[in-house]
Amino acid sequence: MNSQERILYTERLLQRRTEARYPSDGDVRDRIAADKRLTIYFGIDPTGADIHLGHTVALLLLKGLAELGHDIVLLIGDFTARIGDPTGKDAARVALSDEQIAEHMKTYTDQVAKILPVSMFRVAYNSEWLAALTMEQVLKLTSMVTVQQMMQRDMFQRRHAEAKPIYVSEFLYPLMQGYDSVALQTDGEVGGNDQTFNMLVGRELEREIIGKDKIVITTPLLVDTTTGKKMSKSEGSLIAVGDTPQEIRRKVLDIDDNMVRTLFELCTERDQRWIDENCPAGEPPRNPREAKEELAAELVRMYHGAEAVGQATGPMEAGAGKLTDILVATGAASSSTGAKALIEQGAVSVNGEKQTRWDVVLEKGDELKVGKGRFIKIL
Repeated sequence: MNSQERILYTERLLQRRTEARYPSDGDVRDRIAADKRLTIYFGIDPTGADIHLGHTVALLLLKGLAELGHDIVLLIGDFTARIGDPTGKDAARVALSDEQIAEHMKTYTDQVAKILPVSMFRVAYNSEWLAALTMEQVLKLTSMVTVQQMMQRDMFQRRHAEAKPIYVSEFLYPLMQGYDSVALQTDGEVGGNDQTFNMLVGRELEREIIGKDKIVITTPLLVDTTTGKKMSKSEGSLIAVGDTPQEIRRKVLDIDDNMVRTLFELCTERDQRWIDENCPAGEPPRNPREAKEELAAELVRMYHGAEAVGQATGPMEAGAGKLTDILVATGAASSSTGAKALIEQGAVSVNGEKQTRWDVVLEKGDELKVGKGRFIKIL
């Protein structure tokens, strides 16, 4: 690209895939568009095993930055996951064991590669430097941020007003994440808008410790327009890149019509003109069902390849066995307890009839329906 093409590409990329830019819109645009290779990182704490739609918003932005020639770092927060980011939470996170963290992150690179080709990024782990910090170094970091600054965060104010505990370790989290920027000597950081405070702490630390002025780019969160809640695993609306084609389609068909344009813009590379024509801004799609089917096909194509698109309309398949085991194996329930709860709630049908017994054994030829539209054929 020549310089004018880089500027236009950068402006389109930032307009479509970002929400806020620091220190300013113009400064971020100029630095990214300049013919100078920057190191820009995106951090993921392995608090769960899935890379999902929320992550793909940032990953597609990173792909665009990589195409401009910038050096992309995927930072896996295997150390910060032990603390847990309190962002948006009304209570402290449950601490994870080293074994849980290792299990969660073992397929992260493969999952990320469905969106961002492996040739476009390198991986780093923040345990490499955070585990080596001395008490003296930690105390120096704590002297750079005040308690008053920490208490500006909404969730801390809310928990304080409700007399809910706020642990010192939660105050340390932004400092640990901020120190990642120092260790990486990064030129920029990308993250969801719920990470703005943490990323700006990193900007201050990097400027004070090594005299470098990093840019910060925030991406929008995927928020359900009906409930106002973030699409996430904890809210039960997670679409993971590892979901089967059938699961992706089922979940997409169940989303609110007003979310379709947002997901096309932020989570796919579909041409903007097509999106504007079929999903006008501020309105439901012109044909909601067709738009959702197209969105489901696009996500399946991205995660599983074009040959898998046809699989999305067929039923899932599972081997014969105990009903609760099948529900867990196909992802309809996360545990045997959850499977039993689904059955007790009347959400499970076998061969067209509501199933009330959780210990029943299904055989070849049986057909299972779970919830609104999850179909499973027993082989």
